[in-house]
Amino acid sequence: MQTVIKRVAGQILVRNNFTALLVRAFQPESGANDLIYLRFTLVIRGSGDHIFPSFILDDWGREIRGLKLYAWLRENGERFPRGEVFGFEQDGRETQCFLREVELYARLPTYAYQHETQTVNDGMLLKGILLTDQSVVLPRRIDKPPDIRQPLKSALVNWWQVPAEAGLQDLDLLNGQPDPGY
Repeated sequence: MQTVIKRVAGQILVRNNFTALLVRAFQPESGANDLIYLRFTLVIRGSGDHIFPSFILDDWGREIRGLKLYAWLRENGERFPRGEVFGFEQDGRETQCFLREVELYARLPTYAYQHETQTVNDGMLLKGILLTDQSVVLPRRIDKPPDIRQPLKSALVNWWQVPAEAGLQDLDLLNGQPDPGY
């Protein structure tokens, strides 16, 4: 069973328990040398645990796979409470749960990986996505760009504009927990 993955081009920056993704391209060429792999998790009601989905089975037994499962979940999750999510828990164990157990309106905790083959528990939980801008001197928090598509649109991160030559020292200026959406 494989989890759903989104490829972007960029760099993972970590400093003082703050992990951010400096994005260079949201739709990179397949041969790009700075690929980062994102996995978006679902949040379980009550416990707040994260599940890395592989696929969803609706009440009629139809499979929903790939990045489109996130949009399907938002549009149809309430209509299919007996539908099931199959995937992995944070520790890498296979799991399944009913859709009624998923916090449907929660923003999606997002984990970043250097390699597509890394296991789910090797990921780094992102708190920010950084976009470079030549005109910015200091990092500033922004609304997510309007052209961002699901599931990145629902990622549990804060969005930042940073100087073109952003580095680890800039992460000290970034703070605040993202709004979970529910």
